[in-house]
Amino acid sequence: MPVVPAIVCFSAAACAPQQVVILDGDTIIVQGEHIRLEGINAPELKGECREEKVRALRARSRLAQLLSEAKIDIERDRFDRYRRTLAFVAVEGEAVGDVLMREGLARKWVQQYQQEPWCQADVDQALKAWN
Repeated sequence: MPVVPAIVCFSAAACAPQQVVILDGDTIIVQGEHIRLEGINAPELKGECREEKVRALRARSRLAQLLSEAKIDIERDRFDRYRRTLAFVAVEGEAVGDVLMREGLARKWVQQYQQEPWCQADVDQALKAWN
């Protein structure tokens, strides 16, 4: 798991240097708190097909790159069913989830189950329809 140094801000007044652990393309750990990027879903490292696993590694690597040595703003929202904090995570005012979606490394989160696009023949086309 990549670990990157960053300045993490949980509020405008509470910023401090932290080590950020990148679990996957949509989950990080800061000070022992598991934080899930709200509004997106990234491919799983234990994916169903090779393409999903490759995209999962790319998503995790890109998230590490985006957060590395950056000033990260984290706005907590609520907890998910796995007790992770759902949060809006931004670097320089831009949601990192939006960057990952734009680059084809994540898809928009929806509540109801839908077949993931990662193993489809044309992943990029499936993501365009989804996002």
